Amino acid sequence: MAEFWETNLIYKVVAGSQAYGLAREGSDVDIRGVCIPPKQYLLGLGEFEQYESPTHDTVIFALKKFVRLALACNPNGIEILYVEPQHVLFINSFGEKLRAAREIFLSKRAAETFSRYAIAQLRRIEGHHRWIVSPPAEPPTPEAFGARPHRGRYKFPDSDAERAYRAAQRHWDNYQKWKRDRNPARAELEAKFGYDTKHAMHLLRLLHTGREILAEGKVRVWRPDAPWLLAVRDGLLSYEELLELAKQGEADLAELMKHSPLPEAPDDEAAEKLVVELHEKFLAEGHANES
Repeated sequence: MAEFWETNLIYKVVAGSQAYGLAREGSDVDIRGVCIPPKQYLLGLGEFEQYESPTHDTVIFALKKFVRLALACNPNGIEILYVEPQHVLFINSFGEKLRAAREIFLSKRAAETFSRYAIAQLRRIEGHHRWIVSPPAEPPTPEAFGARPHRGRYKFPDSDAERAYRAAQRHWDNYQKWKRDRNPARAELEAKFGYDTKHAMHLLRLLHTGREILAEGKVRVWRPDAPWLLAVRDGLLSYEELLELAKQGEADLAELMKHSPLPEAPDDEAAEKLVVELHEKFLAEGHANES
């Protein structure tokens, strides 16, 4: 029996590398969609925000959750509305209304969100790079931080020493988890180039997309710079060159925000009106009566 996030679907697309034009043989096919939940989730006490498949490759958002993401200019939300027509797998009149209203979600918030997502990629790259070039040789010991055994525990000379030990232990634990859970393909990239070039490709994609949104008010999911981004994926840039481009890209977004033609904030009122309208129509037509 089909679940409501399938029967109440209003919009479904191919997302990720396939939608960016950055897929390679063997690349995952990511699916994203929007549904309107049954009435107990709209009018009653039930709560539903999203469905995620066990393999994490399919995510279906409740309309309200999706609109909140889009209003925040969340890259994963905004991009869903701007995929190329050939990547739209399903759309009905409700989904068409949502897609047609996509410009109400664009604002200068893109500077902060696209930059934040890009920098999150950079932090992963930097952290892994440190582990590659200078891996911790052994787990930290309390004694190395001045602690002495005391009644079956360790007594540190002061709170700063204890905090330093706890931080070192977390660093070691994170390093061990990273080694244990590494994706073999990503590990191969890091061994060959000294950093994860796939993360680098998506970092620069985010910065370029954010720059276009702020400068032109356009969201290009299918990347016109795909050949260059794929070259980055193949090791075009040194680690130092990547850091410099990331630093410059972040500065560019901050500067573009000052002069962007986009509004300071999205049209919250229009977004709320859209959600209410779609929910009411969905209920009136009897689509959302059962879970």
